[in-house]
Amino acid sequence: MPDQAPPSPHSVCVVIPMYNGADSIEQTLASVAGQTRLPDHVIVIDDGSTDDGPQRVKDFAAPFRLTLLHQANEGQASARNHGLQHTEETYVAFLDADDRWYPQKLEQQLALFDELSRQGRPVALIDCYVHNDYSDGTRILENRQKNGRHFDDFIRANVLNGVSSAMVRRDVIMQLGGFNPSLRYSEDRFMWTRIAEHWEVHTVPEVLLQRMVNSGNMTAQPTRYYPSKIRFIEAFLDHFGPRLSKQQRIDFALGAHSDFLELFSRRGEHAQVIDVYRRMLEYSWQTLIFRNGKPTLRLLYACVQSLRKAVASTTAH
Repeated sequence: MPDQAPPSPHSVCVVIPMYNGADSIEQTLASVAGQTRLPDHVIVIDDGSTDDGPQRVKDFAAPFRLTLLHQANEGQASARNHGLQHTEETYVAFLDADDRWYPQKLEQQLALFDELSRQGRPVALIDCYVHNDYSDGTRILENRQKNGRHFDDFIRANVLNGVSSAMVRRDVIMQLGGFNPSLRYSEDRFMWTRIAEHWEVHTVPEVLLQRMVNSGNMTAQPTRYYPSKIRFIEAFLDHFGPRLSKQQRIDFALGAHSDFLELFSRRGEHAQVIDVYRRMLEYSWQTLIFRNGKPTLRLLYACVQSLRKAVASTTAH
């Protein structure tokens, strides 16, 4: 185990939602046990698992207080909220059941919180740089840097470097009521944007998280996630729309839909490309020139390919 850092004057709890995490939860907990500054409490929320992940949590020899909670399968937002209700520490760090922290993650984030607090900065959320490791061996660095007020940035995109990179003031997230349990997609961005609306967001400029990206994510299954994305867009605009300009609302909606249009296009799902583009046009004619016209070019390609398929089908009969 790494040498332990001097204790921070503040306490920290780690909240880990888990659904069928038997293959990874022990490595995840081991990365927490290997921190140079151990957490005061770790809460794992079993979100209706059907494997032996919960038993592996029970059997883990933790050098910290470890609590296992259970609930029916209700999604990560609900699971994180369940865990939050059992926290009492100053800060909460979130960690997914298949991600791993590098040893100085908690120590460096707590140190930055302490430094900024001494300066009188109203900081409520700190993340770090991230290694995204894909199953094909590809590694991509996420290093979006934050150092103050970033509400407008979160309107344009999720600029946090992953849920498992986040450490947040408990009093702030509880004041905001936790994550929106009605959202099964981007519930984290919704929360980070709410925090950024009133408080500062900062980044430790070091890679302190290894995020494991598997085939069950949005990139591999856009059809599965797109309806949840539509629900997120609606909820986001309902909440933040009144304080946004018309152009900000248009940019947000077109950007959110365009991400999926690109995914569908790459997968050759032409009917879905056409459907997403139609939804974008309902927001604004600016769809035609959005992102230098790339969605429009993808639409034209999808239309051509769909027409070719229809002609080939007719000829075959």
